[in-house]
Amino acid sequence: MKKVLKHSLIALTSASIAALASCGGDNDGPTPGPAETSRRAVLVYQVANNNLGSSQYDIMDIREMLTAARSGDIPSDCRLLVYNDGPVGRGTVSDPVLMEITAQGADTLLTYERSDLSVTTARMNRVFDDFERIAPADDRGLVLWSHGTGWLQDGIADTPDRRRSFGYEPGGKMMNITTLASVLRERDFGFVYFDCCYMASVETLYELRDCTPRFVASVTELPVEGMPYDKNVREFFADGEPDLVQAAANTFQSYNALSGQSRTCTMSVIDAAAIDEVARAVRAIYAKAPSSFPDGCNPQRYTVTSAASCYYFDLRDYLTSLCAGIDGGDLLMADFDAAMTRCILYTAATPMLWNSMPLTACSGLSTYILRNAESITRKNYNTLSWYTDVASALIITQ
Repeated sequence: MKKVLKHSLIALTSASIAALASCGGDNDGPTPGPAETSRRAVLVYQVANNNLGSSQYDIMDIREMLTAARSGDIPSDCRLLVYNDGPVGRGTVSDPVLMEITAQGADTLLTYERSDLSVTTARMNRVFDDFERIAPADDRGLVLWSHGTGWLQDGIADTPDRRRSFGYEPGGKMMNITTLASVLRERDFGFVYFDCCYMASVETLYELRDCTPRFVASVTELPVEGMPYDKNVREFFADGEPDLVQAAANTFQSYNALSGQSRTCTMSVIDAAAIDEVARAVRAIYAKAPSSFPDGCNPQRYTVTSAASCYYFDLRDYLTSLCAGIDGGDLLMADFDAAMTRCILYTAATPMLWNSMPLTACSGLSTYILRNAESITRKNYNTLSWYTDVASALIITQ
């Protein structure tokens, strides 16, 4: 999830808050009909009914989008929409809204009741349907904005099970990655940018590999401010393909230029078409490794917690430890590196994580490490396609 730090907040006036909800309920009168097909439409899906929203980080990001719009960063043949689900009772905003960002302001298009949480398939599908109907486009992009925990499978699913990976709403409700995959697989997004933490895990992206051609994500926590929308909106609407590498670089550079605890960020851009190649290379290593956790194995952690309680390690650093005990390990690593060269289009990391732990290795993807039989089912890891197809080849010796 995005880590909460003490930063000055930009306070909105009551009039500004009201402007974000300028229309009535979704059953009050006709809803917007389809418009002329645009070149590209981008939806920012903000699940902010949590501490991020109560601190108004979602509103600050909307203001950055408005700054970009007023600077001409949304071309006339493109559209930027935001689904915002903020805290209940914040100012005059009490229900989730779908709005459009233009140079003239934030125009609320629809209001939604709170009968469905934003991390349910019903609400997400409904918003996606409305987005596609209201803003038809030749190309669509999606930004998922909230807390994130990558592959962890203990938030809500389509059943009453508690599984999680994306979003956070009251009562600890989150959407697990397998559920998110089932929603996105039915859509046609040209990219997914995760403006949340921990989503550049190989387990997460393997689950989502057939959902979109490109991902932007982080292997670590991100500061609560997230991406600089005033810089990145123009990259989403670049001529030709969206410039996701520049968008990721803008986010990274905005934090790398800071100092102390604020200088913390990792960013990756992933080509989904090459994730299967990475999976095959990793399975080949796992199948020959004599142990899932050899003596002396100490791969790069992506949390400041202890290694025993960490769920995110650098994938390449871990495989290097495994290959050290395998005959022909150098060739296996060469195959893996070749696959990663095709898969990772951009990766960058600040020297330290929260100014407390060195980031000496950053391949662009994280992974969980299976150490014993218990770890296989921890957070429902064994429900993931990555476990079935790849990690199950490991020999668990502890």
